[in-house]
Amino acid sequence: AVPTLLGLPISLAMFAGYEQECKQLLTALRARVDALGDVIGPARRASIERGEADLVSVRELVEQMELEVGSAPKADRAGLLARAREHKASAGALAAELKRAVVALPRDELLGCRPEERAEREEQHARLLATNERTRTATQKLREAHRTVVETEEIGASIMGDLASQRQTLMHSIGALKGTTERLERSRRVIAAIGRRAWQNRAIMWVMIGMLVLLLVLLLFTLAHRGGAASKAPEMSPDEPVSKRSLLLRL
Repeated sequence: AVPTLLGLPISLAMFAGYEQECKQLLTALRARVDALGDVIGPARRASIERGEADLVSVRELVEQMELEVGSAPKADRAGLLARAREHKASAGALAAELKRAVVALPRDELLGCRPEERAEREEQHARLLATNERTRTATQKLREAHRTVVETEEIGASIMGDLASQRQTLMHSIGALKGTTERLERSRRVIAAIGRRAWQNRAIMWVMIGMLVLLLVLLLFTLAHRGGAASKAPEMSPDEPVSKRSLLLRL
């Protein structure tokens, strides 16, 4: 999910804040430039220097706005970039007017009538240059930090995508493993049933073999007993009644 601030993506909220501050500075700078015609002497020079300082702040804000455009949603980037360029053009126009106002200053006001005034202006100018340098350095560090954050977000998104893909692969593997385990369990039950049936069939076969052997032994015993009895019986004379001979034959 895209992080939000006050209901807007952070990049859009930051852009709106920078734009609001930029508009305020541009409005104040426009009023100061328009009022230069009514100001003379040191006050005019001070107003120009103040306008130059405000112009530096406006340019820094425009740079921040351009940085936020890079991290804004793609659908909003074109409009945001056009607005940043519009503010940049306004700042350029005001800078040109300030430059013309500086050129129009009297020579003694540019160079300074007294050495102490010139020294003070040079000191102010040096402080302004130092401030601009510190601001430029801070802006560069902010750009590098912003670039690092964007790269970190991209890497994090890539890692999250890889983790999601790996999770899906693991879930699929777990499902396949469960299916294989169920099939193995069914196969084990089938093999166990086949083993029980084979054992039962083997037991039945041995019982039948035992019964056949027992019947064979009984048959041999019966035949042997009958053969011995027939050899021990007395021979019958022809004159004996037929009933006795029939009786012996039956035995």
